[in-house]
Amino acid sequence: MTSLYADETQLRLESGTQLSAFVRARPPSSRPKCLLLHGNPGNLEDWAQLVPRLTEAADIAAIDLPGFGRSEPTGATKDLRRLDRLADHAVEALNALGWQRPVFLLGHSHGGGVAQVAAARYPARIAGIALLGTLGARVHSSYRLLALPGARSVVHLAGRMFRSRRMRAPSRLLLRRMMTDIFSPEPVPAASIEEQLALFASRPHILLSMVHVALGRPCTQLRQAARDIRCPTLFVHGGDDALVPASCARAIHELILQAGGRSHFELIPGAGHKLIAYQAAELAALIRGRLLARAD
Repeated sequence: MTSLYADETQLRLESGTQLSAFVRARPPSSRPKCLLLHGNPGNLEDWAQLVPRLTEAADIAAIDLPGFGRSEPTGATKDLRRLDRLADHAVEALNALGWQRPVFLLGHSHGGGVAQVAAARYPARIAGIALLGTLGARVHSSYRLLALPGARSVVHLAGRMFRSRRMRAPSRLLLRRMMTDIFSPEPVPAASIEEQLALFASRPHILLSMVHVALGRPCTQLRQAARDIRCPTLFVHGGDDALVPASCARAIHELILQAGGRSHFELIPGAGHKLIAYQAAELAALIRGRLLARAD
């Protein structure tokens, strides 16, 4: 499938931050609009399987969040730590796109957390959210590790390791270990290991971004935001997600319902965390049927 980066554009935000983006829009202007937010680590290329299945129904934009993919960090570490700041960047991206009518946010993993906070903070801008393998309440194991004292030093050393040609073999082994839960129950593709190794070697700040977002206590923020989410909300989670257990997402779903919000939870048996790649057709059908078809 064609790389989304082949049609890469740049968005200059009001804050001065510049983001890499993929945009696919066409007349009429009344078509639903969707902004896609990747996980940690991740980039707009993660949506390559889903985008073609949605472009008939909506205008699509996918961005690299600050510090990830081909977007540069904002320069202030605290900006990368908190979901509310990343939510601000997402809404600034809508402004840069000229999308003033309410839009749909599709968030995968940590991007799902960004979508939740954006919906709570900017209700007039958000028509609905689809949370796919989303970050939820109670901190899962990988974020507990990333938030440990000394994590920044560890990833700094890992960055040096990934840049060393002599350390390519152990680097591949380490990355396979890091990526196993992300791809489970599917095997980690060899091509994905090579792509990630090249990315970390050329842009080692992404490793620090991984730590920074975990240090921002995102799961606490999601509990607080849940009571203010009033737009239609669709959770889709893999029943075999080894990275973020479905119970983490379901806890937020229940909090939204308890606060009087509108939320629907779909569990896909056998699916893992990378459902946006391996269950793209099923996801697209759910998004079109439960969110986009009700855009009016």
